Amino acid sequence: MIVTTQLLVLEKRPYRESALIVRGASPDCGRISFVIHGAQTIGEKKTPLADLYRELGIEYKDDVPGDLHTADRVELLNDFTGVADRQLSYKMAVKIGAFLLRSLPENLPQPYTYDAAVSVYRHLSAPEEGENVWSLVQCAVVLKCAYLYENGLLPEGVTREQNDFLENLVASGIDDSPLPACRPEYWNSLNNWMNSLLEFHHLER
Repeated sequence: MIVTTQLLVLEKRPYRESALIVRGASPDCGRISFVIHGAQTIGEKKTPLADLYRELGIEYKDDVPGDLHTADRVELLNDFTGVADRQLSYKMAVKIGAFLLRSLPENLPQPYTYDAAVSVYRHLSAPEEGENVWSLVQCAVVLKCAYLYENGLLPEGVTREQNDFLENLVASGIDDSPLPACRPEYWNSLNNWMNSLLEFHHLER
């Protein structure tokens, strides 16, 4: 069966001649790995097509046993390699990528987490911080909240207002829409709370 999906590339390594093995996040498959033949070939922009922090559209045959698939067709959907332009953004991008590779299940759809990750990398790769660009702590909170929510690990809030806030936060990650309003210092408290939830569930943050 021919399958089409998206892949956010979070890890790559050379394979044989001009091929790459890439691992990353997919909305349909969670964590997934591909061999992409010819991926080390330099294109017009002087970089390989399948580079780190790029979103790719991939077509492959899902009829071969094993966890490593061969990509038959690859196209570039989004380029977030701008995260490397600022040191703090790059460190956050690396940290989030490592979290996703450790924590995402294989062969299990993770559309909310995937969409939140794409939104987060879009903000991390933005040229400059501005009014509509999420801060580093906001990026971390959005990604963790979407992951915890999607995997049934986010507890309900004590009040209706808290539940509405968390649901709006998840929606912001999925839609890349404005974040729910709160006090600036509250983002650090949210980040600490979500870190404690990850630790409780024996997940490395």
